[in-house]
Amino acid sequence: MKAFRILILGGVVAALWFATAAAYALAVDGGKPKVDPKADTLLRTFCNYIQSLPQFSCDVTLTMKTASEGMKQEIETTYGFAMEKPNKLALRHKRGAPANTVVSDGTTLYASMGNRYESKDAPKSLEDLFQAAPIAGNMLFLDNLMRKDVYAAIMEGVTQTSYAGRETLDGQTCDRLSFKQEEFDWDLWITTNDKPVVVRVLTDMSKSMATMRADMPGVKAASMTVENRFEHWSAGADLAKETFVFVPPEGAKKVPALFDGMEEEAPESGEDAASPADLIGHAAPAFSLATLDGGKAGLPVPGLTNAVVVLDFWATWSGPSRKDLPFVAKLTAGYKDKGVVFYAVNEQEPEDRASDYLKKLGVSCTVALDRDGEVGGLYRVRGIPQTVLIGKDGKIRAIHVGMVPDFEATLTHELNILVEGKPLADATVAPEVKVTPEVKVTPEVIVTPAVKVTPQEK
Repeated sequence: MKAFRILILGGVVAALWFATAAAYALAVDGGKPKVDPKADTLLRTFCNYIQSLPQFSCDVTLTMKTASEGMKQEIETTYGFAMEKPNKLALRHKRGAPANTVVSDGTTLYASMGNRYESKDAPKSLEDLFQAAPIAGNMLFLDNLMRKDVYAAIMEGVTQTSYAGRETLDGQTCDRLSFKQEEFDWDLWITTNDKPVVVRVLTDMSKSMATMRADMPGVKAASMTVENRFEHWSAGADLAKETFVFVPPEGAKKVPALFDGMEEEAPESGEDAASPADLIGHAAPAFSLATLDGGKAGLPVPGLTNAVVVLDFWATWSGPSRKDLPFVAKLTAGYKDKGVVFYAVNEQEPEDRASDYLKKLGVSCTVALDRDGEVGGLYRVRGIPQTVLIGKDGKIRAIHVGMVPDFEATLTHELNILVEGKPLADATVAPEVKVTPEVKVTPEVIVTPAVKVTPQEK
């Protein structure tokens, strides 16, 4: 199995994942692998069946878990996938961590992310398409299934295979196959019927982590697993015509290349500004959202004037949100009698998931549901969590993105000034911080570090 390719990551996961992917790319075939006969027979049967299909569709959920120095982070994204030979494909982001959508209608290849999309001539084969498109690639294990020789793609870099027995996953009886490679180990679960499909792929990156600690002196211990869960398989059945039709996101701008120039696009102000920093000193965008308890949240605040408003954009898949949200909710609650309104704005997740998550955290606050991400777009949410402070004059006075050092002290200091109706720029003890822009690493790797935007008067 080849190297992972990466789209957008942040925080601890970015540093670990980027380095891990680099090591993953070094896993090459150093000789003839030790092949377990039973595992090999099952794998070949699976590969031959997948390779014989003219079309298929499924959903796949990618979960990345990391642990480092006592910090744990989990990011989850679900995609809908469909393919039709020779070169039609649709990979659509459905929920979870932000990701891109890629569609080939057989003539044109489209890719979109956020408010940008690109188009170009579609490659003639699915194998070439995966090389040409900005796709999550091996992260979803799908690259292997699109190859002319599926077995060879899966076995690339493998040094040993073994049969690990039968297990039941999601009510399906599966054969579990284990694979060893130089830099990582992984397991594959496939159904036991005569038309086997993949149900789960779990990759343990421990060996890569151990190898790279010398290059990451600040990380004494780190671990990472990457899991793919497949469901809703439709193998061989005709697909709806609209499956491979691309519709640009509302308001999206066509660009020559999806990732080129993303870090440079930052107009000075206005609705098309790309950076959260551009919003500071401007009127906070108005919005109205349903809340988790069936009410309404929005700006202007219903029935209240001269309020200081704190918006905390969060998601259950964001590790930093687990630390950020409970303390921001508790801190702002202490300012309720001083006219501070707090909205925890959940980004594009099902209500039951958000509700269960908050119960586990023991958090009680007003949760606004940004189901389509429209409000997140208005506030230039490019990393989660993002905390926005709005003064009594209705203008944005501070924005904090990611894990900010001494955030509790900083937020307390800013709220104390805002509840008095003073601008933050007048505060002589306001901390001096810098805006850290997105860093583009490669055309397919964008690392978004935690940033804090300095409040300033405009």
